[in-house]
Amino acid sequence: MTSLLTRWRAAVRNVLWLDALQAAAISAAPVILAVLVHEPRLGWTAIAAFWACFGDPGGPLRKRAGSMLALGLIGALFCLLASASAAHLWLLLPLTFVCCTFGGLLRVLGPAAAIVGTLLSAGFVVAAELPAPTLLESLWYTLFFLAGAVWAILMTALVWRRRPWKDATHAVAHSYRGLADFADALARMYSGLAPAGGPQAWSAVVRPQRSAQRAALEAARVRIREVLDARPSRRARAHQLLYLLDSAEDSFIALVAAADLLESNAPRWLGRSAGAHLSHALHRYASVCNAIASTSDVNDAKQAECLRERLAHYNAGLRDLRGGAMAYAPDLATVVPVLDRLLHTAQAVMHALFDQGPAPAAPAHTGSDASGARQAWRTLRQNLRFESDAFRHALRVGVGATIAVALSKTFAVNHGYWMSLTLVFILQPYFATTWQRTLERVAGSVAGAIGASLLGLLLSTPLSVALAVLPIALGTFAARTIHYALFTFFLTSQFVLVSHIQQPEIYEPMLAALRAFNSVLGGILALLVGFLVWPEKEPRQLAGALARALQCHADYALALTHEKSGAGAERDIVGLRRLACLSADNAEASLQRLQQNPVHRDRNVDTAVNLLNAMRRITAAGTVLEIQPGLPADSPAAAALRDYGTTLAHVLHPDGPAPAKEARGLNVPTAIAAAEPSLAAPLDRIGQQARQIRQLRQQVQREQPAS
Repeated sequence: MTSLLTRWRAAVRNVLWLDALQAAAISAAPVILAVLVHEPRLGWTAIAAFWACFGDPGGPLRKRAGSMLALGLIGALFCLLASASAAHLWLLLPLTFVCCTFGGLLRVLGPAAAIVGTLLSAGFVVAAELPAPTLLESLWYTLFFLAGAVWAILMTALVWRRRPWKDATHAVAHSYRGLADFADALARMYSGLAPAGGPQAWSAVVRPQRSAQRAALEAARVRIREVLDARPSRRARAHQLLYLLDSAEDSFIALVAAADLLESNAPRWLGRSAGAHLSHALHRYASVCNAIASTSDVNDAKQAECLRERLAHYNAGLRDLRGGAMAYAPDLATVVPVLDRLLHTAQAVMHALFDQGPAPAAPAHTGSDASGARQAWRTLRQNLRFESDAFRHALRVGVGATIAVALSKTFAVNHGYWMSLTLVFILQPYFATTWQRTLERVAGSVAGAIGASLLGLLLSTPLSVALAVLPIALGTFAARTIHYALFTFFLTSQFVLVSHIQQPEIYEPMLAALRAFNSVLGGILALLVGFLVWPEKEPRQLAGALARALQCHADYALALTHEKSGAGAERDIVGLRRLACLSADNAEASLQRLQQNPVHRDRNVDTAVNLLNAMRRITAAGTVLEIQPGLPADSPAAAALRDYGTTLAHVLHPDGPAPAKEARGLNVPTAIAAAEPSLAAPLDRIGQQARQIRQLRQQVQREQPAS
């Protein structure tokens, strides 16, 4: 519960409340207008405006307007097709399959396109239930839908325009707040006399922090590239953001290294002084990161002074840690250089922000030769084959939506589109995520339906109902980044009220009960479709993800040891480290899906868990190795280090280059320890993890014939 509340507080802190208020006002205005002019069909306009705001990907205005316009135009076409064919089941069902499959296939174009595709599929199944007995009525509903999207675009482009780099700046600030949360979490582990808990407690703290921070860094990098592509005149601003993001990533890797070193020393008694000083130093570094994230004006003397004071406070904490604390805990000597690296990186950020220091030049960015439309079409065409996971999921969405619409029409289910709508939103590429999403959505829908019923009893006039949509829509847009069940709670309440305005003859509690009942039916149908229609082979995907992660870690270890040995070939160590971390995160996500799958309970995942832990420790030890001095290229120790790196890479991934002679113990050569002792400790940690990976691989090979 404490961990959940901590994540919720962090999520609430990062909500863009002003943007949520703007989107809520845009989607609530047509509802109020529908009541004032007595035109219930404007409720469909409100839904279109809501979906357009929901599908707003952020970033440059051109990208935002293009995404919203595509949703409006294609959604209007889907509305016309669905409403016009609603009375002819033989025509409606094939159109449902084709249109919903197309919406599901848009997932291959990225997360923003996946949201648009889901909304398009949802729009089709809802339009199939519109009261449009004639073609003229279908055209009117199509125009009302298109008007909602155009209304949202006009308000976004003309009234509430955002600076093109606002989203990118917020994403970078979010990364620094994530660093603060990471440092605070580590500090709480040492808040007492000794480390709290064992390896499981460390994993419960470090694992979610690592995955969340890595996702935040990659999302911020995408946002910055968007600004760089859309506004070349703002290249200096984009380069500054890239520098801040690179500094955040460097600090993140240093925190990962610190966490690994502290975890390895967790069984040891650090004493009262060491534990207290370590906890205080990490808390002070968290305050530094929060100060960087809160910087909004580089010309503000108060913000500059605040950051300087916190840096000085953190520096004083490091001095205390080097003093009497290390006398009682000499093991902390391995952690102090990593904490010093955090200080130096933060000081460089301070200098670049407020002292007008020159930030390092950002890497050259070359745009793609092909246009965005051509790239999108090429990606869609490449995935139009059954071997593609995305295409199979798109077919799954099409099949599920077709079955839901057929059941709704055949049995004349009252407000049956809520069943189809629930299926479209719940159905995920993996059954484990579909199962989790089903539980959250059903719980949120039932709670939201009850809340809408109680609210409907208090609101006596249609205008009061319409005005209540605004705060509820604000909660919907704010909760989308906090928790899916909370988002569904507000969403259900909002749609029940809008449906009541469209159909005032139906009592609110009846609408709420129908919504809850059909949501449960849609959740059950989504689980059946996800389990029966081309279920994903998660164990096979996990094996492939682990193999790719081991390959990336082997490349990182080989390049790092060659760099420290003074080899002439220059490799992008930072890029290889990032690929290694991303590949491990992908493998961990696959493992979590396998563990969350309620169908396959009898499975042994200890090997995968141990492999992931070993790979995390390799990157953590590699980070410590990165800050150590290198060896002269022509020295015997450098030659030994190159050979040792080749051995490590071959053990991590045997398909790589084989060493001249295999060292079974993987002990660090004595020549390296004698020439540069600071290299021996991180290399020995990498060797230990490589030895464990080799043992795990041999264990799997021994078990394969028996299976």
